[in-house]
Amino acid sequence: MSSYDRRMTTPQPLSRRNQIVADYEARTNTLLSALALLFLVLYTLQAILYYPQETWYRAATWFGNFLWFVFAADLAFRYFMTSPKKGFFRRNWLDVITVVIPQLKALRAMRAFNQDGVLARKGKGVISGRAMATGVAGTAVVVWVGSLMVLSAERGTQGAEIVDLQDAIWWTFETITTVGYGDFVPITLTGRVVAVFIMLVGVAVLSVVSAGLAATLVKQAPPPPSPAPEILSELTELKAMVAALEAKVGMPQGTEPTTATRSIYSEGSGPSGRHAVANDAQAAP
Repeated sequence: MSSYDRRMTTPQPLSRRNQIVADYEARTNTLLSALALLFLVLYTLQAILYYPQETWYRAATWFGNFLWFVFAADLAFRYFMTSPKKGFFRRNWLDVITVVIPQLKALRAMRAFNQDGVLARKGKGVISGRAMATGVAGTAVVVWVGSLMVLSAERGTQGAEIVDLQDAIWWTFETITTVGYGDFVPITLTGRVVAVFIMLVGVAVLSVVSAGLAATLVKQAPPPPSPAPEILSELTELKAMVAALEAKVGMPQGTEPTTATRSIYSEGSGPSGRHAVANDAQAAP
């Protein structure tokens, strides 16, 4: 193996900066995902118990803004420490969306269901790390968060049609399933952005379910039947006949049969022909 091949096959050690990022993520992923779930609880209470003049409501709003600052600092630190930076935003698209568009910060709760989330730790969390379970849990979170977000965006707007939680959940279900009855339509910009996101999630969910069903059907397909003992016996007999014919014509075993051998074998291809050739081969000196 050349030195180039060895370099390509041997895992390259992480740089110092990337090693720092890896250690940081290993130590903070659980904490940040737990904070995301805490934010979801507070966001749910604010959406259902809408009392903006209450002290607890203003405190919850302040704490939610503080969590957004924490998430933004986390994203900035990982970006500046990662090297090379190509593909960073694509790998961390959910974190980028929730930081760049603060109105969508409730989607940060999805972090708890990713590969390293507090609910998706293999063998440790409430939700296992398998793709199907994580996908179902993630879809449920999207439905709930989407309902809360569109309700918060539409509530208090003149002419809004989605004004209570029941209508918001119904609208989210008909949107994520790509049904779209049109009985409720968001009219605010934030509500429409949420609608686009839910539509994309609905298409992705349908694709995942279709792929899962196809994989299940393939796994349940019966294995191909093994050759019958009669076929194996026939093959053994044919091999013995070919070996006898090779010995009859004086051809060493393992060499390519001649045209004459092929013609003799083809003439004896029937059941009676095989026995005649076998008897003839056994009578040869």
